[in-house]
Amino acid sequence: MKRINRRSTAMLGCALLLTGWLAVNAILSSVSVPVRLDLTQGALYTLSPGTRAMLQSLDEPVHIDFFYSADAAKDIAVLRNHAIRVQEFLDEIARVSDGRVVVRVVDPLPFSEAQDQATAAGIAPIQADGSGRQLMLGLLISGSTDRREGIPYLSPSDEAYLEYDVSRAIVNVSRATRARVALITSLPMDSSFDPRSQQMAPPWQVLAQLRNLFEVEVVAADAAKLPEKFDALVIAHPKGLDEQLLRAIDQYAVNGGKMLIFLDPYCESDAQAAGAMGFGAGGGASDLGPLPEAWGIDWKGGEVVADRTYAQRVRARSQSGLATVDYVAWLLLNGDAILKDDPAYGALTNIVMISAGKLATTAGASITMIPLIESSTDSMLIDGSKLGAFADPAALLREFVAGNQRHALAARFVGVVKSAYFQSDGAPAAEPPTKPATIVMIADADLLRNEAWTQEDRLGSLSLGWRSFADNGSLLLNAVEQLCGDNALLSLRSRSSSQRPFDVVRELQRAAEDRYRAREQELTAMITASQTRINEIQKQKSPDQMLILTDEQQSQLVALQGEMGEARKELRQVQFSLREEVEALGHRLMLLNVVVWPIVVAILAVGWGLRRTFFKRRAAR
Repeated sequence: MKRINRRSTAMLGCALLLTGWLAVNAILSSVSVPVRLDLTQGALYTLSPGTRAMLQSLDEPVHIDFFYSADAAKDIAVLRNHAIRVQEFLDEIARVSDGRVVVRVVDPLPFSEAQDQATAAGIAPIQADGSGRQLMLGLLISGSTDRREGIPYLSPSDEAYLEYDVSRAIVNVSRATRARVALITSLPMDSSFDPRSQQMAPPWQVLAQLRNLFEVEVVAADAAKLPEKFDALVIAHPKGLDEQLLRAIDQYAVNGGKMLIFLDPYCESDAQAAGAMGFGAGGGASDLGPLPEAWGIDWKGGEVVADRTYAQRVRARSQSGLATVDYVAWLLLNGDAILKDDPAYGALTNIVMISAGKLATTAGASITMIPLIESSTDSMLIDGSKLGAFADPAALLREFVAGNQRHALAARFVGVVKSAYFQSDGAPAAEPPTKPATIVMIADADLLRNEAWTQEDRLGSLSLGWRSFADNGSLLLNAVEQLCGDNALLSLRSRSSSQRPFDVVRELQRAAEDRYRAREQELTAMITASQTRINEIQKQKSPDQMLILTDEQQSQLVALQGEMGEARKELRQVQFSLREEVEALGHRLMLLNVVVWPIVVAILAVGWGLRRTFFKRRAAR
């Protein structure tokens, strides 16, 4: 009787526990509870502190329309799960903003008004599958004014940059006007006379794109001061700047300024040194006076980074004539060379640099350096005097000796900087530091020139537009946009992806594929060889009997056709076996997750209960 009562009590306790759990979930699903616990890897559902501060500082409401074709994506697990992740992220933004951000989910059904709105906002439909089904998965962010910004397609592969992209758009649309950029350069970036064509050259594409997104004010090299109001300062290959302008730049940095600086150790597109010879004939180094060293930045003119891993292949003259060689001073940087942790740079694919220099911090510097683009360890430092119009790429390659050290070619420097100028009494000429400066420095200015990254397509005298083969323009625009934005953008890093790769499953699948791949290749080769032999037999017909084969040829043809048929049959069987083994692997994993593990947990629970009962009985005796 006592045993029955214990069993009844245990069953009643389990029933009450289950009922209580269901009740708690029902209450939490209908009531907003201000307590959240994010246990995901990388805190996927937790906004960065910078984003939270930015959202809570908004003065005007921001509206986000999430265009998502739910019905079209219901059978595509990757897109459906990604859309759920995006919606949860947007809901978290709306919650943290305390009503400052309003999120609306819109299903752009075909031929609906919502579809017209999405199309007008630049949300592009994509092909969902081979049947021609289309879907939309994008955002339209709009502020209280007419400013709007769209994200045409939220790719699952770009999920790591979702927070940065949305935060950047919110900052942009919440501005009353476009961000202002002050530009100082000695390069002929604006409309100028081209000595090669004897005509006026249009503005460089980087400047044209910069003007499309920002209000740009060009500051002359002999100016005595900087503009009164601007959001970021861009300096490209400075030379011959007036001392008063250098002092103004120094004071701007000391007071926590935001700058993008292109310092080139050997500027091959320097117009003053190149004269009429054009690109590759320059050689002047940038000159920012005493500022870099005073700020704690180690940069040397004339010192160029050569890299064998990222060297571009060029046609150059050698002792045996024209040859294709690796030009170690001209770099095509990609992959591990670019910092993937920073959203402004992580999405860049290829960066072309021409005779770039090395960046570091000086001893005792008060600023911190974060490398953005680096050379490989298969690199060395060379003298810039070996470059230019008469450079010998083959000789540079022969003399190359790797230093087994990576060099920063672009970096972000953050911290309080010291003034480079002092008054007669020894006190700094600039105001005492009040807040940290942000200085993005790129040790190359040639990368801004059109020839380094873009090409104009022409039909006679008609321009068909510009086509980019490198991301140099995006490098400039992303860096400026990040500097002009809220400080939250500078603190953001790329997030972990919610899509977890099944590494073990992939290894098992790869092993299964390897077992069949070799035989598949053998069979394919046999089929190709048999077909080739059949063609050769067909060509062996005599001229007067083009339609008749000899008995020997006929027997060889029949045998080869039989071999080819058997090979194709076995190939189909091999491919079928591969699919069957991969599907069986999936079934085993499903069985393991759905059946085996619950049974194991149940057995452990029963064992634990029996153990407790056993010890209680022993204690009772």
